[in-house]
Amino acid sequence: MSANKGLGKYRTPFGKWLDAIGKSSVEFASKSGVHRNTIDALAGQKGYSSRKQTLDKVLNTAKDLDPTVTYEKLFPPM
Repeated sequence: MSANKGLGKYRTPFGKWLDAIGKSSVEFASKSGVHRNTIDALAGQKGYSSRKQTLDKVLNTAKDLDPTVTYEKLFPPM
């Protein structure tokens, strides 16, 4: 993880997880098929929500990278 990633920015649990595994939103977006702007919003906007179909793509890609990850870990209820 780069020392400057997310510096001074709010990060959601999903964003913190992305930082921890060393993936950028561009890399994750490319692998998941979800637009980078959506990944950025999921990683850094408090209260941002997306369609179930989009969240399913994100979760499936996350599980490919980390089989132990769960929906509740990445997107806990606010």
